[in-house]
Amino acid sequence: MTKTDPRVIRTLHRIDESLLDNMKSHDFRKVTVDTLCRSAKINRSTFYKYYTDKYDLLDNFLDRILNEFSEATISTGLIRMTPYDMPNDLFITHFEKMIDYIYGHLEIYRILWTASINRSIYNEMENIIRYNILRNIQEENSGPAWAKTASYQDLYARLFASNFLTLVRWWISNKPSISRRDVVSVMEGSIRESLLSTLSYAKDS
Repeated sequence: MTKTDPRVIRTLHRIDESLLDNMKSHDFRKVTVDTLCRSAKINRSTFYKYYTDKYDLLDNFLDRILNEFSEATISTGLIRMTPYDMPNDLFITHFEKMIDYIYGHLEIYRILWTASINRSIYNEMENIIRYNILRNIQEENSGPAWAKTASYQDLYARLFASNFLTLVRWWISNKPSISRRDVVSVMEGSIRESLLSTLSYAKDS
């Protein structure tokens, strides 16, 4: 059977769910393959058909989650917006799509952001946004002088990625008292009044 076989897909999904459930309530260092198998209702031989150990499972799962997150930052259009185009209605649309994507994966991110593992998934997500935005800016050939300067490009990408995830995490912790519309307005104001205003002082290089 291949990984496209429906039975295999169901088994792998149960293993993923078992991993998340156990990370939610236990220190990962104390989670065993036996524990994972019991939760997933599979035997050890089935587990070892797909993974060499629990660390192989974890790395595989995290890589998939982060690859999907990277694709989402691109497919929603968020990182295609250049800093001198924002904020506008198109940016707001892209931002709304991105926070909706994150909210749809909220439980997974909540577990991974606080899990006792040797990787900071929150920081890796921030780096993914930064890298995608930076790559997008570097492909542009227009805009203010600072947007064509490598050091300021990097600063913009870092500030945007940090602001975005900080705001989303804040919104998640305050939902439903803070509406979706409110968080979009805060992000728009942060970009216009803070980030872009600060970079307007950048000197030509």
